[in-house]
Amino acid sequence: MIRYSALLLLAIISACGGTGEQRVDTTAVQEEMAQREPKRVTPEEITEAAYQQGGSMAQQMLSLLIKQYKEEKPETDFTTYVQSQSVHTFAGDATVHWIPVSTQTGNLQEKEQQILEAYRYSQEQQQELIGNVQRIGQDTLLYTHPVTLNDSLRTALALPTDTSETLLGMWSIYIPKKAIVQDM
Repeated sequence: MIRYSALLLLAIISACGGTGEQRVDTTAVQEEMAQREPKRVTPEEITEAAYQQGGSMAQQMLSLLIKQYKEEKPETDFTTYVQSQSVHTFAGDATVHWIPVSTQTGNLQEKEQQILEAYRYSQEQQQELIGNVQRIGQDTLLYTHPVTLNDSLRTALALPTDTSETLLGMWSIYIPKKAIVQDM
């Protein structure tokens, strides 16, 4: 009888975690399992997420370029300054390139050439320039974002408001499809 009582006591202590074992937080385990569960996302959702991620990265990179300009060459004309810049960096899983409008299209990837030409043409036609997402192969998206000398940029640089709106270049951001889906 004492043996059974001792075993019963040992079983109760083990069940309550009294033997030094850590109890598992079932809520945390369920949340982790839900995150690892395969997700079904549509191409439209992926494209929208690429717009969001790409737009955010382009704004961050432009802020860094403005900061760099203010620190290095504040006496230089900003338009001239950005035409001489070459930015190639990584942001998370994405590859980011600054492409000045003066870049010869022969130095670019085919999609970048087409998009830069489209931005140039749209600027000549006085059309609104907006970000763009293109599929590159099966597993990469290209987000491009035109940068113009607009009111917000003039304010950030303390430039006169009478300067003409000019296409300065574009951010070219290659984002792996896998990274977009994982962030969703």
